[in-house]
Amino acid sequence: MVWNDRTKLGTVIVVSVLAGIFFFWIAVLLLAVGAFLIVWGNDPKRTEEFLAGLPGGQQLVKALSQVEAAIPSREP
Repeated sequence: MVWNDRTKLGTVIVVSVLAGIFFFWIAVLLLAVGAFLIVWGNDPKRTEEFLAGLPGGQQLVKALSQVEAAIPSREP
C-alpha cells in the first residue's frame, strides 16, 4: 500500500498522541485530527463529498483545500 502525504501526516499525529498521552484533551483532539487525515488521505473524494453534505460543508471543503495547499506534496 502506497501512503500519500496526508496519510503519513495523520499517522505521525496518531503515533505522537499515543506516545505521549500526558494532556488528555489535547491528545483526543490530535488523535481525531490524525484519524481524519488518514481517512482523507486514503479516500479524498469520498471524504470531501461527505463533508460537502454536512451543514456548512462548502466552508469545510474550502478549508480542506487550504490545508491541502499547506501540506508539502512529494507525489508526482
